[in-house]
Amino acid sequence: MPIDEALLDDPARLAQHDEQGLLWALATAGAQVRRAVETAGDFGIEQLRGMELPRAMLVATDSAPSSGSRLITRISCTRTPAITWHGVELPRWAGPADALLIGSVDGRHPRLAELTAQGAARGLAMAVVAPAGSPVAHAAGRTPVHELPRDLNPRAARWAVLTPLLQALDVFGVNQIPAGLLIEVANALDAQAEICRPDGDAFVNPAKALAVEFAGATPLIAGAGALAGVAARAISDALQQFAGASSVSVSLPDGVGRAGALLRGAGAPAGEDFFRDRIDDVASVRARLLVVGDDGTAEDMLLGERSDAQIQLDEVAARRAAKALHELAGNLGLRSSSVQVPSGDPLARFAAAAAFGEFAAAYLALGLGLDPGSRGPAERDH
Repeated sequence: MPIDEALLDDPARLAQHDEQGLLWALATAGAQVRRAVETAGDFGIEQLRGMELPRAMLVATDSAPSSGSRLITRISCTRTPAITWHGVELPRWAGPADALLIGSVDGRHPRLAELTAQGAARGLAMAVVAPAGSPVAHAAGRTPVHELPRDLNPRAARWAVLTPLLQALDVFGVNQIPAGLLIEVANALDAQAEICRPDGDAFVNPAKALAVEFAGATPLIAGAGALAGVAARAISDALQQFAGASSVSVSLPDGVGRAGALLRGAGAPAGEDFFRDRIDDVASVRARLLVVGDDGTAEDMLLGERSDAQIQLDEVAARRAAKALHELAGNLGLRSSSVQVPSGDPLARFAAAAAFGEFAAAYLALGLGLDPGSRGPAERDH
């Protein structure tokens, strides 16, 4: 389906077609972080500071902020076993020596309410994020609850849910995430929202330009490194959910073989007759490569202290794999680029990269005549 580039350059038409106001909601991500920082005293999580490092940590969220759950488990696993928990019951071994983080945008998810009640009954160290008075908040009992606004757009609520959970990691002693770092994240999100604002023309708005290139292509999102892999998955999820795109994400270096096969599969067959009559050919959908993280440094301190061998085998190898994918795409005549985000803390870079991809996904949906904030046929109230 061709993309309506004229619509992307018309802020009034964009606002008209964005009936659920997703572009505006995405632009509030920085404000979501600041609200959580400003209301940290109301959260009550500080009462748990000084506790023993959790033996293990379980993280459960509803679908919208699932990338936040993946981020938490990735940055925490070097200090304590961290698991994204999808079950309807806590594992039998979970008890007072463990921690449980719950995040729910609307607070009505029955699985999360049940897990919260079980965690409170078993005495796990807990932090809960949910709207006040919701079933999840009610199940928390005396557990610290960060109260969410009820008017959040569930597709743009990642940082409203994630920020209090990051504050809990700091209190639990799993990761050092001071308020100053969260403000840096908020600044990075604000800067990305300014760059990707709706009134910016496609030739100066990189999210709009990428949306045009993704139309009629298969987006292939590769994350070069640990946090970049999480960001790549978040971008791919947004492309699928907002625009229905057949997007694929891989984490490098391990995913380089799969990514290379996808790129090669989009190239011309060996021995193709360049001068043949193509009038009856079925148009093939070619891949469009976007790499996250290959413009950063390999020494990602948020992942904890690591040996030189670990850095070489993980982050450095990921950047080498990204370079190889760019070269392969170029040899096949395919477009490729990297997400450009300012230097800074890896958490802030993650935030900026994921936000950029979500703006591009929203513009792609709008250009294709879709409302990126509307619920799909399988998305229903709990």
